[in-house]
Amino acid sequence: MDLRAFIDLLAHEGRLRRVSREVDWKFELGEMVRAHRSPILFEKIKDYPRARVFANGLSGMVEIGLALGLGAGLKRRDLIRELKRRKPSPLHTTAVPTGPVLENVSAGEAIDLLRFAVPHWHRQDCGRYLGTWHINVSKHPETGARNVGVYRMALLGPRQATISTSPASHLGLHVAAAERRGQPLPMAVAIGVSEAVVMAASAAYPYGLDEFDLAGGLQRESVRLLPCETVNLEVPADSEIVIEGVIKPGVRVPDGPFFDYAGKPSVNPHAFLFEATRVMSRNDPIFRGASIGMAGAEDHQLAAVLANLDLLDFHGNRTRERLQHYLIKNQWFKAFQWAGRIGGILRG
Repeated sequence: MDLRAFIDLLAHEGRLRRVSREVDWKFELGEMVRAHRSPILFEKIKDYPRARVFANGLSGMVEIGLALGLGAGLKRRDLIRELKRRKPSPLHTTAVPTGPVLENVSAGEAIDLLRFAVPHWHRQDCGRYLGTWHINVSKHPETGARNVGVYRMALLGPRQATISTSPASHLGLHVAAAERRGQPLPMAVAIGVSEAVVMAASAAYPYGLDEFDLAGGLQRESVRLLPCETVNLEVPADSEIVIEGVIKPGVRVPDGPFFDYAGKPSVNPHAFLFEATRVMSRNDPIFRGASIGMAGAEDHQLAAVLANLDLLDFHGNRTRERLQHYLIKNQWFKAFQWAGRIGGILRG
């Protein structure tokens, strides 16, 4: 189920809020996302004719069940039980030569990431965040093992963005290996993928295993992958937007402040720098994002499910990690945020 099919399903089930009036991408859109706390589709964005933005897609157990093809009637314990059954049965990906994301392609100097309706989510944020509910795809430069993760990205300009993550994350390990060789790390960013793919990318899946296979198992359908052109990577063929590019070796840039999952502004002074080499997008692409930092918002709902599947990890103090895991597993969201404020951590 691609993003558009999921949105149609939410509408059919009476779970979707459509906003047809013009909404400002700067602050107003994020404020509305946080106020409504249910799936919401903005159909008219200031300065961006024909653009749409979707958020709060996994705002509750009903929406998570729908995203995974389980229907709207499952109780939380039954949904968790079914996902525990699916978790050990990954499905390998399927290679395809083409897909909807190839409807529009630009490369080199023609790239302009500012043409997408990227929101400025919080007044506390330093700017617009391109990556809040997306996937980052990379391969280890020596072993070729693929990693699919979710790493926050601030939009810097027409071709550049930051990437914030922990050095202990799988992406951090890939960057370190590339830098040891004095090389850039190829990476692809896919926005508007199936929710199962984002779920798998957010999971603490064992290093060296493929999160795309986990996504196939969770949604009981193989993920269809399309080859990129300027980097040796593959991305979901039904993505809304794909950005190919490289992480610059030896370069660190400041990122933040940004409103984090614990409900406080954070700063990362050592973010990676990403530069785009090619962009693909569907006609009138739907930008998928999330407003992070509210107790019980969709990032917390997803974390609670992953914790129950033993697929959630935090890079930091082990005692605090165990406490956070216990709190989010039981959906004690405000207490979870409080625990996350102790010392501050980056999730990878």
